[in-house]
Parts: sequence; structure tokens; C-alpha cells
Amino acid sequence: MGDIDPDIPVRFHRGDLEALHDIVEHFQGSVFGMGLKLLGTVDDAKDYSQDVFVHAYEKRHKFDPGRPFEPWFYKVALNLGRERLRKRREIPGSDIMPVEMFEETGESVMIEKEKQEFVRQALLQLKPVYRECLVLRFESDLQLQEIAQTLGISLGAVKTRLRRGLMAFKKAYEKGRGGEDGLQ
Repeated sequence: MGDIDPDIPVRFHRGDLEALHDIVEHFQGSVFGMGLKLLGTVDDAKDYSQDVFVHAYEKRHKFDPGRPFEPWFYKVALNLGRERLRKRREIPGSDIMPVEMFEETGESVMIEKEKQEFVRQALLQLKPVYRECLVLRFESDLQLQEIAQTLGISLGAVKTRLRRGLMAFKKAYEKGRGGEDGLQ
């Protein structure tokens, strides 16, 4: 994804709509992926993505331009995701299969989409603290120190959550695959 131009967050903080557009362009894929993995459905992820950018823009006065932008931005996104999950009080998408899984044809495409669905379902079975760390690391591609800043926890806590989250993910993934070792 690459680093964002350092001028963009400063302009964003001032309310520059072109900077907001640049931020949307830069982070939209990552935010959508985060929403899909946190909330479980494509529709929820689309709504979440739009709301993250609106919410971040409304909260831009709380951003300190002297500090890194990404941890602040992902914290805003994560807090919005947590709020949505709290309001639901359920395991999101536990029995919902996205329509997109069946739209394309071809055996390899279907196998890949099936794997993605197993990944999504395995993530949804994890405790939120583990799911958040895994999504920030592997979907948003944040470094460990950035995750620590985003979540407001120590680097050691991030490492512990990632390790435990990966172990729990592997167990849930294999269970979802009928005991197969599907982490190839």
C-alpha cells in the first residue's frame, strides 16, 4: 500500500476535502477488508467503510498532525467497528454466505473464494481482541509498534495477542475445513 504523503494528514486536519479524497483513495481497500473481517458481511463492510471516512473527517480535530496518521486513523476505524459489534451482540455473519461467492465461475476461483470464506468464518470465531490484532497486522499491514499505538497497548501485549490469535485462528480454520490442514 505504501506510505501516505505526510502533507495529506496535515491538510486533512485543516478540513481540506481533497486531502479527505486522497485518504479515501489510499485506505479504502484496507478499511473495507477490515470491515469484512470484523463485521462479516459485504453489505456491512461497505456501510462500515463509508462511515469510517465520515467519522474520521468529523473527528479530524482530535488528530495531532505531529504524530503518525495511520495509528490514529485505524484506531478511529477500529472503535467504530467495536461500536457496531457491541450494538449487534451476536457473532456477525455466522450463517451468512456472501452472494459474491457464487457470482464468478471457474474451479480455481471457487476454491479461492471457499478458502476466503473459511478464513472469514474462522476470524469471526475469535475473541475480538485477537481478531482486531490479526486484522490490523494482516489486512491493514500495520507494523507491531503501529498496532500497539492504535490499540493503546504495549508491544509485548500485541505480540501475545497475535500469537494467541494465530493459534486460535488455526484451530478454528482447521475445524471449519473438517479437520483438514487447510493453511497451505
